[in-house]
Amino acid sequence: MRIRIVCPVSCAYEGDAAFVSIPSTDGEFGVLPAHSSEICTIDRGYVRVSDKAMGTVDHTFAVAGGYAQVADDVVTVLAERACDLATVDTDKLKADIQGFEEKLGNLSEDDARRAYLYNEIAWCKLKLAQ
Repeated sequence: MRIRIVCPVSCAYEGDAAFVSIPSTDGEFGVLPAHSSEICTIDRGYVRVSDKAMGTVDHTFAVAGGYAQVADDVVTVLAERACDLATVDTDKLKADIQGFEEKLGNLSEDDARRAYLYNEIAWCKLKLAQ
């Protein structure tokens, strides 16, 4: 089967897969070839792709919400954000988190920019957690 992970600005991944695990808002679910058609919302979490066989994980992507469609042996993940965890620089992410937290400390409690910074911190932590 084929999998595509697409973000608003790029295609994060496209390739063949034997198994895909998706973090839907109803819980994580797996997709094998010949899976029934489905559309669901996805939650913040990890899309895991197995190239050859179920039980192995060859690619892991952090995703931040969106939608997934399974149809005709094609899995399409439309994510707000997606990041291949194999490309993550942990030192840079830790520095980013520290910078965001410092900016938070300089803002008043009712500053609207706090929501953006909290979201950025959560995204960085999601990429670090794996």
